[in-house]
Amino acid sequence: MRVRSLILLANILFAMGGCAGYAPPPQRSVPPAPVVAAMPPATGLPATFSSTDHYLTAASLNLYRLLPPPPEAGSAQERAELDELLRLQAARTPAAAQRAADDATVSIFRFADALGNPPQFNPRQLPRTAQLFSRIARDESLFMNSAKDAFGRPRPFVTEPRLAPVVAKPASASYPSGHSTWAVASAIVLADMLPERRAGIFARAEEYARNREVGGVHYPSDVAAGHLAGTALATELFLSAHFVEDEVAAAAELRQALGLPALNRKGIP
Repeated sequence: MRVRSLILLANILFAMGGCAGYAPPPQRSVPPAPVVAAMPPATGLPATFSSTDHYLTAASLNLYRLLPPPPEAGSAQERAELDELLRLQAARTPAAAQRAADDATVSIFRFADALGNPPQFNPRQLPRTAQLFSRIARDESLFMNSAKDAFGRPRPFVTEPRLAPVVAKPASASYPSGHSTWAVASAIVLADMLPERRAGIFARAEEYARNREVGGVHYPSDVAAGHLAGTALATELFLSAHFVEDEVAAAAELRQALGLPALNRKGIP
């Protein structure tokens, strides 16, 4: 099935840390892997981030060229996906509905439970971390709406009136899932900063993305495409020198707040 193929490809990309079907321009060089120096005292952390609001530009990534088209309207694949959403809706508990509604919030601090819910994991104590992931969300917005408009897929609740979403009904088109794209890109970056927590971080990203289906606002293939798009977005971010510099500062802040040792030059604690 198309969705299973997309998910398999996304898993391969997660493992490889690359993206299929997209080659960065040859003139761009890859910056070195993020490095966190020996753990300094709090006053020794970098004082500022780069001044840019974006690490990428609208020309950095063309999701319409990268992604396969969604299942055709009226196809058996679309019907199978709608039936899956109806099944999820029928099985949805109040707790699951609340979790899906909460995950509609785009914030890296929704990943707190993947880290064991440390009390210091909050935007007040981690301003650089909060800023880094807010910029990732802004960069994601550079590419997402144009891709959604190009594919033009109606939301599942438009096609299937029996669906009753438990999150706000977005006005944008359905494919690919923007929340899933952001979650996957953010998980890749957060796992790069906290490699000892990789398994939990990626599992949380899977759940976050899946909750777009549980919430009734995305098809499974939208979410699968979001896995691909998020991996491509993270790959592009790692090619940005400004991003690498800011990730180093945010990782130093985060690891110090969590009481974790510094990373060596290979990103290993």
